[in-house]
Amino acid sequence: MLPEVFFLKYAYPCSFIIKQRGEIDEKEMEELRQAAIKSLPLPKEKLEKIFFRAFQKISPIAKRMKKDVWDIEVLREYFINQHNNIIEKGMYAYAQAPQTLKNLCKVHKAKVIEKNEDALIVEYGEGNIRPVLNELVPQAKVGDIVTIHYGYAVEKL
Repeated sequence: MLPEVFFLKYAYPCSFIIKQRGEIDEKEMEELRQAAIKSLPLPKEKLEKIFFRAFQKISPIAKRMKKDVWDIEVLREYFINQHNNIIEKGMYAYAQAPQTLKNLCKVHKAKVIEKNEDALIVEYGEGNIRPVLNELVPQAKVGDIVTIHYGYAVEKL
């Protein structure tokens, strides 16, 4: 998978907040959605501009790993291993975020326990169950392990 596609699948769920802040409009958000769903790469410069907050956090990780910010290993380290720590520590905008939003923003590995037309019911952590949209991983089925971010299943593991 191209790094631009990998990044967008994890970052797209955050576009709702970016739109709410007035930093992108409905048309741009739909472009992000379609690219994420269809696994289409968007220009790195565009993604870096829209998701500049993520790249503020990714850059030090890349530097520490001595790799480019667009290296898949760096992106995976950020989303899978570091993202939740940043939220837990209340860094950046998470300092003022309510706990409910912090929990929604975390990336989790989850087991699909039910599949509906456009959603999955997943179980993660210690018995937490919630629905997530499956448009980024339509091939996911009951029993699969997926990552979830915000209200989406992002990646089938």
